[in-house]
Amino acid sequence: MHEHRRFYIKIDGIPVSVTEEIYRAYKRPVWRERKRREVRAEHELSLDLISGGIADPRATVENAVVDGDSIATALAALTDEERALVEGLFFNGLTEREYAAATGISQKNVNKKKQRILTKLKNILTS
Repeated sequence: MHEHRRFYIKIDGIPVSVTEEIYRAYKRPVWRERKRREVRAEHELSLDLISGGIADPRATVENAVVDGDSIATALAALTDEERALVEGLFFNGLTEREYAAATGISQKNVNKKKQRILTKLKNILTS
C-alpha cells in the first residue's frame, strides 16, 4: 500500500496543508539560496587564505598588521577594474552572478577574471 505524503507550509506560524506542487514552489527559492551559499562556500577563495592566514588566531598583532599592509600593497598593484571586482566580491559580498549583472559581463567571465586576479595577488604576496 502506497502512503500519501502530506505537505505543509507555515503561514503566520500555523501549518497549512498544501499540495506537493505548491509546497515545492514555496520552498524552491529557499532551497536555491541554500545551494547557492553551499556552492559559494566550497569555491570561494578568501583573501585571508591567499595571504597565508591573516585571520589565523596564532598570528601576532604585529604580523597581522604587516600582512594587512602587504594586502593593501598587493591591491594597489591591481588595475581599477581588478580592484572593483575584488571590492565587489570580497568586500561588498556580491555573488559572481550579482557582480556580472551589475557590470554587464557574463558570470563565467567574472569567474575567470576573479581566478586570474587571485593568482596575481597570490604571486604578489608570495614574492
